[in-house]
Amino acid sequence: MPASHGLDEYLEAVYILESENISVIGARVADLLGVRAPSVTEAVHKLEKRGLAALDEHHVISLTPQGWERAESLIRRHRIAERWLTDVIGLDWAQADEEAHKLEHALSMEVADRISKMMEDPKTCPHGNPIPGNWERPSYYGLTLDALLPGEEAIMERVLEHAEVDLTLLRYLWHHGLLPGARMTMIETVEGADIVTVLRDGHEVSLGIRAASKIQVRPVDK
Repeated sequence: MPASHGLDEYLEAVYILESENISVIGARVADLLGVRAPSVTEAVHKLEKRGLAALDEHHVISLTPQGWERAESLIRRHRIAERWLTDVIGLDWAQADEEAHKLEHALSMEVADRISKMMEDPKTCPHGNPIPGNWERPSYYGLTLDALLPGEEAIMERVLEHAEVDLTLLRYLWHHGLLPGARMTMIETVEGADIVTVLRDGHEVSLGIRAASKIQVRPVDK
């Protein structure tokens, strides 16, 4: 039995957290979706009844094979739509994410596959996360931006999947050109003020440390 659109959001949230190797408990799902804990409990019970999710004795949520398949299908359609909306239509990251949430349910997999082929099967969404079926995992798991030392150079790899829901952050990164492939130099980290500042194309860009921790980078070989 298919999940409703509302339940699909919970499926995707569990998929995203599991993909980042994060233990999926109700509080993390609630934080990711911006809902209250009782809503998560109710949704998980409904997903269990549909055979899409399971809850163990430690209250860790996981997807069944059927749940994983449905979530991956939704994620594939969403990320292909995002790529098309940014690369072809010209929307910014935040606009593309909002529209992709609508299209992931409207597009059939056949249409999504054809759009993907038209774009030469891009490996990632605009934020650098893998498109299931085109590429299973990002090429690099390592440093996050907040861990760079002053003077270190790095290339941005991706925005962590669970950070994609923050449209304010997506708008900020897009506006300042902090996109996958961007090269930057760490200027300073001020922990007391919760700020990191980097140099990007001759311009200083400041981010909160928490936001910087959601951006993976690859150090530039000296």
